Amino acid sequence: MSSNPRRRKIDYECNKCKNTRILYILPSLHQSVDEKGYIEYVDVHACEDDKLTANILYVDRSMVVRSQVPVKVGDDISTEDITTMHIPVPKKVDFKDAMINPIKEFRHKNLKAIKIVDRLRQTNFQLKKKGDGKKVDVSSELEFIDIEANVGRNVEPEIAEDWFKQVAAILEAIVLLDEEMLSYIVAYLDSKLDSIPTGESIIEIDMILHAKSSFPIASLKSYATFRRQWSMIRSDFEGKEFPMYEKLITYCIGNQYKTLLDIYFKAMNAISFNGFIDHMEDLAMLGLLNIQKTQFFTVKEE
Repeated sequence: MSSNPRRRKIDYECNKCKNTRILYILPSLHQSVDEKGYIEYVDVHACEDDKLTANILYVDRSMVVRSQVPVKVGDDISTEDITTMHIPVPKKVDFKDAMINPIKEFRHKNLKAIKIVDRLRQTNFQLKKKGDGKKVDVSSELEFIDIEANVGRNVEPEIAEDWFKQVAAILEAIVLLDEEMLSYIVAYLDSKLDSIPTGESIIEIDMILHAKSSFPIASLKSYATFRRQWSMIRSDFEGKEFPMYEKLITYCIGNQYKTLLDIYFKAMNAISFNGFIDHMEDLAMLGLLNIQKTQFFTVKEE
C-alpha cells in the first residue's frame, strides 16, 4: 500500500503515547477539505497502556496534521488544555443535526426509526420515524457512539442490539465517515434485523460504511480462478448466478480509481444494493477481490 504513488500519506506523532501513526489517503479523498481549510479524521488506536483512545485530527491540504485533540467521553476539553499541548486551537464546532435520507430500497420493514449520536464527529444522525416499534438503545465500547432505535414488532430486541453494537463499533473506529453511507446502512439493516447477525454480516457492515473510501481490486488471475472453480463453488451460492459474479469481477480488474460505491453505481441496474454487497462479500471471502480501505497503522520506535 505504501508504494502506491497515487496515494498521499499522513503521519503524526500521538501526543499521548508518542508513537508514530501513519495513514495512506485514497485518491478519491485527496480534495475533501472543508470551508475551514482542513479535514477532520478520527484516529482510534491502542494508546497509553494499550488502552483505546481517540484523537480528532485536523489535516490541511498538504496532508499535514495541524492539530490533534484527544477525546474522552464526558470530557469537555478546554482551550487552555489544548494550548498546553502546544498545538493550534481548532475552531469550535457546535454539535449539529443531520437527517438520514434512505435510498429507494428502504421500506421501514424492521427499522422504524434510528438516531445515531456521534460524539467524534459532533453530530446527531437521525432517520425520520415511521410507525411504532420496540425501543432499543446501545453504546459503543468507548461510548463515543450511541444508537437509539425503534424496531418492528417481529424483531427480537436482543438480536437488534447485536446488529446495532456492530454498527456502533465500526463507526467508532472508522477513519473518515461519509454521511451518505448511513442511508445505505439503514436500508441494509431494515432487511436484516429479524435474523441473527453472522460473521459475514459484520464484514458487510464494514464494507458499506467504507464504501466511499475503499477500492475493490481484482486481477486477470483471480478472474481465471473464478471461472475455473465455479463448478465447484456454485452449490454454496444458491440463487446466485454466474453472470453477476463475472460482471463484478470484470469491473474490478486492475481497478485503481473506482470506489466500492462507484462499482455499485455501475452495476445498479442489474442488482439491488444489498445483493451487490452480498456478492462482493462472497468474492472477497473467496480471495478473488482485495478490498483496500483507508486505515491507520502504528510504527513503534525500537
